[in-house]
Amino acid sequence: MAFRSRGFVAPILVLVGVLIASIIPAGAQTDPFDAEISKAQTQVVATRAEAHAAAGRLEAVAQQRQEVEVRVAAVEARVAELAIQIPALKKQIEELQRVLRSRAAALYSRGGPAALYGPISFAPSLQAARRRILADAVARQDNSTVTKIKAALVQLGELEKQLATEQSDLTTKRTELSQLEASLVAQQSELNRKVSAANAALERAQIIGALRARGEPLMGPTILSAAQMAAWVRAKGYRFRLQTSIDDLAAIYVSEGTAEGLRGDLAFAQSVIETGGFASAPDNNFAGLGWCDSCAYGTRFPTPRDGVRAQVQHLKNYADKSSRAATLAYPPSPYWYSPDPATAARKFDTFFAKGWAPTWTDMGSGNWATDRNYSGKVLRIYADMVAFARTGSL
Repeated sequence: MAFRSRGFVAPILVLVGVLIASIIPAGAQTDPFDAEISKAQTQVVATRAEAHAAAGRLEAVAQQRQEVEVRVAAVEARVAELAIQIPALKKQIEELQRVLRSRAAALYSRGGPAALYGPISFAPSLQAARRRILADAVARQDNSTVTKIKAALVQLGELEKQLATEQSDLTTKRTELSQLEASLVAQQSELNRKVSAANAALERAQIIGALRARGEPLMGPTILSAAQMAAWVRAKGYRFRLQTSIDDLAAIYVSEGTAEGLRGDLAFAQSVIETGGFASAPDNNFAGLGWCDSCAYGTRFPTPRDGVRAQVQHLKNYADKSSRAATLAYPPSPYWYSPDPATAARKFDTFFAKGWAPTWTDMGSGNWATDRNYSGKVLRIYADMVAFARTGSL
């Protein structure tokens, strides 16, 4: 069955090359899509460079923090050693002092106060002299040991203070580096997001250019987002009358097109032609389905999604000669093909024009519509939507 465009836009035969040229500013020497790809490539290079620089800063800070952690661990280990050494030295001093007190008491008990200095005798015995000499030697040695231990204890005390100061400084440095590292991680995450967005923009620009070079095939990824398409409709000032919002309808085109591997944004552009900017879409029929040149009315669909699904499935039938009901994302539309699932599947699989219009330039002259200029009208709308999405203005 052939279908007709209902004449909301005057017939204009526009070839794909002319369509692209129509959105190039006066005096421009390059294809706008080439310029878009070049711009996207520059953005990718810039964001990747920023990401590399940020990664370098992050690595440097992480290394500094690791060095600080090593130093902190060393200081903490030394502090732990001092925590053992200092009490041990204090205990040693206490023990030596106890020994000295014991020896002094022993000497005192043997000879009274004079025994500390030797007996008061003009003719001391050999034993007494030996005892005094040995006592003096031991006392000097013990006193020297105590003095050395006390000096070491003072040094350890000073070292303990130095380590405490260093430990405090390192703790502060570690906190600062941790905060800086967290900040750099957040920056790196944001830059990674920007790189991802730039890569996506480049991929989308390349896809658009490749698709246009191939004559705008029906099958492929949906390039424009639902928000971009809805914004374009509003910017055009169309007085749309729908059972749902234009935003929801655009989202349906994206989801249904994506489900079938068909370009939902171009199907949306087709519906703009078929409905006069969605001003006339009776019974959720957005694509003139069933509106032959002599038909009083077209096919009725209960919901907007049902209308879009039937349109997308029928476009896939025109575009893909290998398409089969069994491989569709959803069963063939019961409102377009048949309420009986088996009959609907058979009609989908045996569609007489299956694969006759793999590109939009093949549309018209009986494929979907009798209007010979049909494809040009749709592609002109699509080019306008792409330009709007790229610049934000009509």
